Amino acid sequence: MAQPIRFPATVEKVTRHTADVATYRLRANKRLPRFTPGQFIHLTLEPFDPASFWPESRVFSVANSAADRRTVELTISRQGHYTGRILDELTEGDEVWGKGPYGEFTIDSAAGYDHAVFIAGGTGVTPFCAFMDAAINRGELPVSSAALYYGAQTSDLLIYRGLADRCVEAFEGFQAQCYVETGADGKKDEHLRSGRIDLEEIMAECRNADRTAFYLSGPKPMIDAFQDALTAKYKLADEQVLIDAWE
Repeated sequence: MAQPIRFPATVEKVTRHTADVATYRLRANKRLPRFTPGQFIHLTLEPFDPASFWPESRVFSVANSAADRRTVELTISRQGHYTGRILDELTEGDEVWGKGPYGEFTIDSAAGYDHAVFIAGGTGVTPFCAFMDAAINRGELPVSSAALYYGAQTSDLLIYRGLADRCVEAFEGFQAQCYVETGADGKKDEHLRSGRIDLEEIMAECRNADRTAFYLSGPKPMIDAFQDALTAKYKLADEQVLIDAWE
């Protein structure tokens, strides 16, 4: 893993999806370490003196492969006071500080498994976006096959569905299925199901669960429930179930 650094960055672009969800593209003022898809950074709005202590910050998974070693994309949802400040205050042209990369929620953790299943709730999809972006840039999947199960409240909050569709088109071994709690029409879109992510459906579609690594990312209640079911009901080994819990 690359050694984390502290770096200043400029907010290059802000895409507002709703009042409570936005994507920020940051342009680092210096070359960044190599990110492994699935890693995260600490982001702070506060002024930072490199000779002093790191200020208050929050952790966000990087949603792109950071292939140019300068650009970092973060999708942030309102979860509390500090994320609210980010959404309400941060605009294009602002200067921020980041610290990273950190984290071991990476596809490397699937070594020894034939298949990877990614289960993402809301903005929890971002570490898998970095995986998809990196695969498209390289022209190959790092595993023999993978499947993404991606859920959101409404179809317009499936922010990265376009990236998932491109990955499906690029790789025969990649599949994607989306879920929305309201507004789905399965007759018009066979890859969009109504309701929440259904673990029973996922397991029914998983041909060889014993040879599969399961990655869970999203709201903590979802992760806790799926982790318990995978290990207790479906008798998977603890090391097969990898978690990127966030709140």
